[in-house]
Amino acid sequence: MHEQDVKLSRGEKILIVLYELSGKSGKSIRYEDIVVKAFKKFPQDFHLKGYPEYPESGDLVHKPLYDYKKKGLVVAGQKMFALTPKGLVAVEKLISLIDGLNVVNTERFSRDIEKEVSRAVKTQGFALFVDGEADKIIDTDYFNYLGTTVRTPRNEFIGRMKTMKDVIAVVVDIDNPKYMKLAEYHSFLEKKFSDLVALKTEIKK
Repeated sequence: MHEQDVKLSRGEKILIVLYELSGKSGKSIRYEDIVVKAFKKFPQDFHLKGYPEYPESGDLVHKPLYDYKKKGLVVAGQKMFALTPKGLVAVEKLISLIDGLNVVNTERFSRDIEKEVSRAVKTQGFALFVDGEADKIIDTDYFNYLGTTVRTPRNEFIGRMKTMKDVIAVVVDIDNPKYMKLAEYHSFLEKKFSDLVALKTEIKK
């Protein structure tokens, strides 16, 4: 990272967005306007996953705002948000600190994804894959990777498959050998157990 670059959290970027929308005041701003402004100002951080041309209107924006509400930096009501005097001081201090610096993208790595990755890399099957013993991997390892069992109901199984697919879609773009290996493991499992997946996801008549 260049020495003139600075990486802000999404929450800090939301504060700046709210500050700019309010005209540097405590004026209340509609949630929808915050979503649109955040996407326009920081498109790489606030786009809908898988659809970079559309804004994300969920937790990427919602959660930071309510976290700041708990800290007394923001007040909220009827999907309207405003900076408190404490919030104004905080964002003005933040802006002064980054003045003249280039704000770079934040890694899209939420707590739930971090939890899934942490769980997956600790599985026995992943350890075998890393050690070059993929031939020893069995269907139980696939179930463990997904966080399921052979008895997991169809819809829940499909949901877990989608969850892990979404996790891999995020981590594959991060320059980290462990995440890249996990993405390789995911692809390996999908191919090796494609028949099992077909069996588990078929609609029973």
